[in-house]
Amino acid sequence: MNMNSYSCFAVTDVLTPGLPSPDSTAGDAARVLPSKQLRSEQARERLLQTGTRLLAAGGFDAVSIAQIAAESGCSVGAFYQRFKNKEAYFEFLLDRVIDTVRAEAEQALTPERIRGLSLAQTIRLCVEHHIGVIHTHAGLIRAALSYSMHGSDDWQPIGAIGAWLNTHYIGLILQKTRHRDKAVAARQLRIGLQIIAGHLVNAATHENAFMPLNHPDLPHWLSHVVASCLAAKPPAAAPAPAAAPAPRR
Repeated sequence: MNMNSYSCFAVTDVLTPGLPSPDSTAGDAARVLPSKQLRSEQARERLLQTGTRLLAAGGFDAVSIAQIAAESGCSVGAFYQRFKNKEAYFEFLLDRVIDTVRAEAEQALTPERIRGLSLAQTIRLCVEHHIGVIHTHAGLIRAALSYSMHGSDDWQPIGAIGAWLNTHYIGLILQKTRHRDKAVAARQLRIGLQIIAGHLVNAATHENAFMPLNHPDLPHWLSHVVASCLAAKPPAAAPAPAAAPAPRR
């Protein structure tokens, strides 16, 4: 029951003092419900915070539900009251992280932020942001890939937020380019961003990858890839295939 409902009951008590208050009979349980709900939400929040830490540390796959519950100060039963299984728990974590990534990108990468930056500086800013996102959430990416290999759809949200980020980056970079055909420029930028995304995901899933996520030269080279794709001359249209010869009679 929300606070507005309590306010209505309070007004009723004042207007009809001779009648029993609705809260004084069946409302006792309703008064307790918000406290139970608050405790439930606090327990769920602790479980989610534990999962976020485990994903950041890269130890999510190896830890058991009992360990997750113990680290969160909850019982295993409390875990199962909130999540069907560990995969459902991960999916909830995944949704939360994706919402956070989107909100932080919208706040950090704005037209005001790139005001005064050159084209090269804007590309570098977007590339560094993408590296930071992948580096921060490398554990989540590894877990999503692991689950997807066993038939889940957990990679789809990763791909969706990646496509959204690329679109956001392109919108900023296009403000700095002198290309007359913005559609062509956007396509070439997307090619470059897709190329670097492939390297970033590979680096996140293979710790010994060449040019790892924490390599100091990584922003330079990946920015160069995106800038080169933007500046490249599009390939000539492929010739139409020759018509097949008519069969002999």
